[in-house]
Amino acid sequence: MSVTLELPDDIGLRLLEDRTAAEPSLLRELALALYRDGHLPPGRAAELAGMTRWDWEAFIASRSTPLPYTREMAEADIRHESSRI
Repeated sequence: MSVTLELPDDIGLRLLEDRTAAEPSLLRELALALYRDGHLPPGRAAELAGMTRWDWEAFIASRSTPLPYTREMAEADIRHESSRI
Protein backbone atom coordinates (compact mmCIF):
# COMPACT_ATOMS: atom_id res chain seq x y z
CA MET A 1 0.00 0.00 0.00
CA SER A 2 1.22 3.48 -0.68
CA VAL A 3 0.19 6.71 1.00
CA THR A 4 0.42 10.19 -0.47
CA LEU A 5 1.18 13.18 1.71
CA GLU A 6 0.74 16.81 0.83
CA LEU A 7 3.87 18.69 1.86
CA PRO A 8 5.08 22.20 1.26
CA ASP A 9 7.17 22.31 -1.92
CA ASP A 10 10.43 23.12 -0.16
CA ILE A 11 10.14 20.14 2.17
CA GLY A 12 9.06 17.79 -0.60
CA LEU A 13 12.00 18.84 -2.78
CA ARG A 14 14.47 18.27 0.07
CA LEU A 15 13.06 14.79 0.65
CA LEU A 16 13.26 13.95 -3.05
CA GLU A 17 16.90 15.01 -3.20
CA ASP A 18 17.87 12.10 -0.97
CA ARG A 19 14.91 9.75 -1.10
CA THR A 20 16.99 6.69 -0.19
CA ALA A 21 17.84 8.27 3.18
CA ALA A 22 14.51 10.01 3.71
CA GLU A 23 12.20 7.03 3.29
CA PRO A 24 13.63 4.82 6.07
CA SER A 25 13.80 7.81 8.39
CA LEU A 26 10.17 8.72 7.71
CA LEU A 27 9.08 5.13 8.27
CA ARG A 28 10.91 5.05 11.63
CA GLU A 29 9.23 8.30 12.67
CA LEU A 30 5.81 7.06 11.55
CA ALA A 31 6.29 3.79 13.43
CA LEU A 32 7.34 5.72 16.53
CA ALA A 33 4.30 8.00 16.38
CA LEU A 34 1.89 5.12 15.82
CA TYR A 35 3.50 3.11 18.61
CA ARG A 36 3.54 6.05 21.02
CA ASP A 37 -0.15 6.68 20.35
CA GLY A 38 -0.99 3.04 21.00
CA HIS A 39 -1.90 2.18 17.41
CA LEU A 40 0.86 -0.41 16.89
CA PRO A 41 2.30 -3.04 19.21
CA PRO A 42 6.09 -3.09 19.48
CA GLY A 43 6.61 -5.98 17.04
CA ARG A 44 4.59 -4.36 14.26
CA ALA A 45 6.19 -0.97 14.91
CA ALA A 46 9.64 -2.56 14.61
CA GLU A 47 8.61 -4.20 11.34
CA LEU A 48 7.28 -0.92 9.91
CA ALA A 49 10.51 0.80 10.96
CA GLY A 50 12.56 -1.91 9.24
CA MET A 51 14.25 -2.90 12.49
CA THR A 52 14.65 -5.99 14.60
CA ARG A 53 12.66 -6.01 17.80
CA TRP A 54 15.87 -5.44 19.81
CA ASP A 55 16.95 -2.53 17.61
CA TRP A 56 13.46 -1.07 17.95
CA GLU A 57 13.64 -1.18 21.74
CA ALA A 58 17.05 0.55 21.64
CA PHE A 59 15.62 3.14 19.23
CA ILE A 60 12.64 4.00 21.42
CA ALA A 61 14.87 4.11 24.49
CA SER A 62 17.12 6.60 22.69
CA ARG A 63 14.02 8.72 22.08
CA SER A 64 12.95 8.51 25.75
CA THR A 65 9.76 6.79 24.65
CA PRO A 66 8.18 4.62 27.33
CA LEU A 67 7.41 1.02 26.55
CA PRO A 68 3.63 0.81 27.03
CA TYR A 69 2.95 -2.86 26.53
CA THR A 70 -0.65 -3.78 27.10
CA ARG A 71 -2.21 -7.20 27.05
CA GLU A 72 -3.78 -6.34 23.70
CA MET A 73 -0.37 -5.46 22.27
CA ALA A 74 1.09 -8.75 23.51
CA GLU A 75 -1.78 -10.67 21.91
CA ALA A 76 -1.33 -8.75 18.64
CA ASP A 77 2.41 -9.54 18.67
CA ILE A 78 1.70 -13.22 19.27
CA ARG A 79 -0.85 -13.35 16.42
CA HIS A 80 1.54 -11.53 14.08
CA GLU A 81 4.50 -13.77 14.87
CA SER A 82 2.33 -16.89 14.57
CA SER A 83 1.20 -15.83 11.10
CA ARG A 84 4.84 -15.55 9.96
CA ILE A 85 5.64 -19.19 10.75
